Amino acid sequence: MSKVSYLTRKMSDKDFYLSQASRPRPANAFSKYRGVSKGNKGMYRAVLTFKGKRYYLGNYEDELDAARAYNKAALAIIGDYALINELPEESNAIKQQ
Repeated sequence: MSKVSYLTRKMSDKDFYLSQASRPRPANAFSKYRGVSKGNKGMYRAVLTFKGKRYYLGNYEDELDAARAYNKAALAIIGDYALINELPEESNAIKQQ
């Protein structure tokens, strides 16, 4: 079985990113938000991985703050096709319109 990487694949950046990022979340994942994990001392860590690079976005006291940081970085680094977290306040804002 050969390992697919950004150097050996035959699809666009967008298609490859979406094929990797849209995988189902593990059942034992710490957070329900993409890119958020348990850090040190009860903090939440936000991390984004794109094209083989890992971007550490910081540690946050609140899980939603870490998810917001991930969303902001994903849109800035990946662009319009980035898969971002659906946050509770965003869902409420859409429903009110």
